Amino acid sequence: MRGGREHAWKRAALLLAAGAAAAGGCAWAVQGKLTTAWYEVPLPAGLEGLDGVKIAQISDVHSADLERPLGAALAAAAPDLIVMTGDLVNREDRELSRALSLARMAAETAPAFFAPGNHEGDNPCWPELRDRLEEAGVQVLEDRAVLWSLRGEGVNLMGLWDVTHDPLGWAHAQAALPERVRALRREGALNVLLSHRPSLLEEYRAGGADVVFCGHAHGGQVRLPLAGPVFAPDEGLFPKHTAGVYQAGETRMVVSRGLGNGTPYPRLWNGPELVVVTMKRAGT
Repeated sequence: MRGGREHAWKRAALLLAAGAAAAGGCAWAVQGKLTTAWYEVPLPAGLEGLDGVKIAQISDVHSADLERPLGAALAAAAPDLIVMTGDLVNREDRELSRALSLARMAAETAPAFFAPGNHEGDNPCWPELRDRLEEAGVQVLEDRAVLWSLRGEGVNLMGLWDVTHDPLGWAHAQAALPERVRALRREGALNVLLSHRPSLLEEYRAGGADVVFCGHAHGGQVRLPLAGPVFAPDEGLFPKHTAGVYQAGETRMVVSRGLGNGTPYPRLWNGPELVVVTMKRAGT
């Protein structure tokens, strides 16, 4: 049922995209140049030593040839950590060298951590990609956490498999998600969660994550002037969680528009982006 509804939404989004492109008649509307989106997120009490720490997010590359502009953007941002939130490759990709070269560049810039997305879950080359990411210096987080020491404080980097990876189905995965997050949390540390889908904010909050980094929505694929994002998986037409910072309780969720395009539908008024989050002491 979910697949049928999603297919119908995608067809509707394609028609809207085609109409928007025809109406705009502008090549600049498609894809566009890479930009950097800067956000600030408040620190939990007691972690003031992390004030000013910068976390860069790379998401939804889909094997795009963006290593050079992304490398320049990362160098300018000078992040302390890099998180990669899935769909580095497309599900049908068998040639992995471009994605691995980009990942190696990221790991040479700052400590880098990766959580798989739905495309990795569908790609039979995932075991090879996982091993080669580790060889390239990227720590792969498959339902596990790594405690990283930074400025005398602990940053607990937690990574989850995409919910579609659960053999018992979406409903089971969604119900189990808060406990999966709680099992990885560490008291006294900044609990940073890497999880591909932004439609599960309430579950991330229930699990006790401080900051969640997500992608998957591709910024709504088409971002119509004045109207905003048009379509995202899971949330359908005119979705709610496509780009920026969202809050539920004490949990902040950062959503990247992503860098590439794993669909046949064009990205319009929705260029690729690197996200950089600066952690700030509360009240500053």
